[in-house]
Amino acid sequence: MSYLRFGILLLTLLILSDSFSLVLAQSIYDFKRKGTNVGQQIMDPYTKNIKLTPKIRFRYLYGPINSDSQATRSTSTIIWDRFGIGQSVFKFKTSISGDMYDLENTSIDLSYTFGDTFGDEYTFTLGSSAVYSGKLTITSSDSEIFNSSNVEGSGYFSILGIEFGIFEILAGFQYTSYVFTEIETESTSAYWGSFEDSGGLYVTGIGLAF
Repeated sequence: MSYLRFGILLLTLLILSDSFSLVLAQSIYDFKRKGTNVGQQIMDPYTKNIKLTPKIRFRYLYGPINSDSQATRSTSTIIWDRFGIGQSVFKFKTSISGDMYDLENTSIDLSYTFGDTFGDEYTFTLGSSAVYSGKLTITSSDSEIFNSSNVEGSGYFSILGIEFGIFEILAGFQYTSYVFTEIETESTSAYWGSFEDSGGLYVTGIGLAF
């Protein structure tokens, strides 16, 4: 009888041990399988700890997409882990009181990307811009031409991203404020003080994430 009880007890422990091993193996598999927006999980061969590898992102955004728009902005960005650096080119044409304005400015963009904000496949990026170069041409109503390349300004932007494998679909809003000074002309009788403007654009784009 004692041998029978011992056998039943041994069989029970064996079954429980197999069940526990199965649950543990499944838990480890689920943990390794779950991805993050920051990077991939790998096992450190020396410390045996799981760590995250940085994720690289390449992004391009443009707006507006309608061809007859007088204001456009294109942005190229590279993001390492969560920190990004990029460049934006803003172009604008308009007419004010019979004077034609044709301008372009370029800014450097710095950003920080939040992962796992709304789920594993979503990212949210916040950043700021600093205008460092540009060109302005003003054609007055009496055909006098004024030029300036002295510009400064700043701005901010926010971008929402959705990942599909290695691809990203991006949508965001970018705002910039700038001022052109030292506007000159060949005529000594004409003078233009400065030109200041600000505004925002909605942009869309695509990206690659590795």
